[in-house]
Amino acid sequence: MHDIICPHCGKAFKIDESGYADIVKQVRDGEFEAQLHERLELAERDKRNAVALAQAQLTSDMQRAAAAKDAEIQALKASLEAGETARQLAVARRWGRWRKSATRWPASSPRPSKTSRPPPSSWKPACWVSCKTPPPRKTPRSRP
Repeated sequence: MHDIICPHCGKAFKIDESGYADIVKQVRDGEFEAQLHERLELAERDKRNAVALAQAQLTSDMQRAAAAKDAEIQALKASLEAGETARQLAVARRWGRWRKSATRWPASSPRPSKTSRPPPSSWKPACWVSCKTPPPRKTPRSRP
């Protein structure tokens, strides 16, 4: 026989083996349930922490990828602008060279070949200069 003292009133009880086993089973079941709930709660908390960590990691990975793409876009824009600037500079250089070479040819220099650029509009053939009179204009024919 076992003596059990009541925690509320302090009275001692004598219980046989089968009653004692029932009380121990009730206490054990209650403790087991409490431990089970505590462990389930810890597992749930760990799961929430793992999900939050995975979300944070995914967000940081996405931000890194977006930053890399933005950097690549900026580099491509810069190279495009550099190419456009180089093209404009080349056009300006060629235009400047053409303007320098498009001045009147001196009488002492030979006439440019047909493969070169056409003469400027202010240039006149040699026959006009020697004759001082331009060739006659062609008049349109009248129709009958």
